[in-house]
Amino acid sequence: MSFLDVIAALGRQWLVLVTGLLATAALAWGVTVVSPPVYTARALVVLVPSEQLVGEGGNPFLALGGLDLPARVVVAYYESDVAHDRFASGSPDAEYVVAIEESTRGPVIAIDVTDATPQATLKTLDQLTASIPVELQRLQDEVDVPKSSIMSTLVLAKDERTKTDSSDMVRLLIAAVSGGLVLTGIAAVGLDGIRRSRRARKQAPVTGPPVIGPPLIGPPVGPPVGQQVGQRVPVQTVRFPPITTPPLRNPPPDARERHPDDAPAKASTADSR
Repeated sequence: MSFLDVIAALGRQWLVLVTGLLATAALAWGVTVVSPPVYTARALVVLVPSEQLVGEGGNPFLALGGLDLPARVVVAYYESDVAHDRFASGSPDAEYVVAIEESTRGPVIAIDVTDATPQATLKTLDQLTASIPVELQRLQDEVDVPKSSIMSTLVLAKDERTKTDSSDMVRLLIAAVSGGLVLTGIAAVGLDGIRRSRRARKQAPVTGPPVIGPPLIGPPVGPPVGQQVGQRVPVQTVRFPPITTPPLRNPPPDARERHPDDAPAKASTADSR
């Protein structure tokens, strides 16, 4: 079936086409309701070495090489269920990820928050950012770290505005619209083919079984003058005279083909004479 045939079938089945388009639009609206866009925000926090490690008049950023392991200990706490229940319980749609920023070579902790509203996203981000120095201090107090060796944190960057993430909704919307249009086209073309087949069967002439008989020789006999269309025309047949064949007669048998017992009788008759 060519593209023009499909367009013609859709035009003939316009009611199915309109119904399918309305159903597709309703499905797309349902996708936007079920999967609305989400909002994301991000913050970066770096661990600062202790005064003992930096030394008097030293640069803290030159001593970040040995702080990767303490940063991973802090990240491990935020990956636990206790931390998740603590920071994500305020919003049922809140999700966060606290991980080491792999794009940098140092103790940089990245905080990514996702929520259904911008206000809830920024609120969760502020809570997580403020809790990192508190949790780092608690971990050091539990192991009795001297005051001169205590590490601190520094906020490198934090989003003040959220970003809209519509990737999931767009994927579902594309799938719903494309699926609805394909099903509408298949339904319209299939229904059009069924109706055309039924119409063709109804319009086909009804023919009886073929009549086996002698062939008719002669010019075709048309309807007489004045015969109206649709009236039954009598069938004229041509009768042939019967063909007779003469009876078969066998010729008399040859003298040489007679019974061989007659030869001695003929010889004895000749001798007697």
